[in-house]
Amino acid sequence: MPIRCAVRASGVPALVAVAALAVVGCGAGSGKPASKPAPPEPAPVSPSAVAVASASRPLTAEQLVSAALPQESPDADWHPVSVRESQVSGWEDQISDPACRLLLAAAHAWRPSQPAPTVVDQTFNWTNDNGGESTLASYGNSGAVAVFEEVREGLSTCRYYESPAPTTTYKGTVTVDPAPRLGDEAVQFEITAPTEVGPHVTQYTVVRTGSVIATFTKLSVGGRDIPAFPPAMIAQQISLLQQAQS
Repeated sequence: MPIRCAVRASGVPALVAVAALAVVGCGAGSGKPASKPAPPEPAPVSPSAVAVASASRPLTAEQLVSAALPQESPDADWHPVSVRESQVSGWEDQISDPACRLLLAAAHAWRPSQPAPTVVDQTFNWTNDNGGESTLASYGNSGAVAVFEEVREGLSTCRYYESPAPTTTYKGTVTVDPAPRLGDEAVQFEITAPTEVGPHVTQYTVVRTGSVIATFTKLSVGGRDIPAFPPAMIAQQISLLQQAQS
């Protein structure tokens, strides 16, 4: 389950594209033939159409692994990039609010999709820190565009939810942050829950670039950890994904 309460753990309204087409009319003066109508201007291409076109090159598992961030020197808790074998998960069913359930399932690539996405997960460990995680999910056809719209839709109303945890009930409050300028589209938000050792804050950065949705999570407990996933690492990951799809 991507949101955990243990100390050593890691982890908007829908975009509407409006195309306006100006229609040029023609008039006729008395005793004169009507002027020839001007040819209609081509209809502008909506952002959503551009997004669909840019999401047409899905990556294989091997390509996703190759495009993942290089790992630091391994330590006792080091985890390599792993290909997700199963696309079946039930943890999202335990989230009390439907909007939050939609948001988190889409962000973590657990939403049903046909064809199923190719997904790899990566864990990062930093000294004296709870670390972070990334999920790279590549979708066929225009799947990435549709799933990112679900992220936006859930984030537009998800503000609080509860879910069972090993020792207590997780009570998460969702705060929307300004969207970073990354990839084709991106959102950022935080989920804060009280724990015995202080506030449990998980920052989410979700980016779509072409056919891939990259989700970065960073856990901070009691204000004792780095609060955000390193922006330079996010930018590097997006660049690697863009190169893999070029």
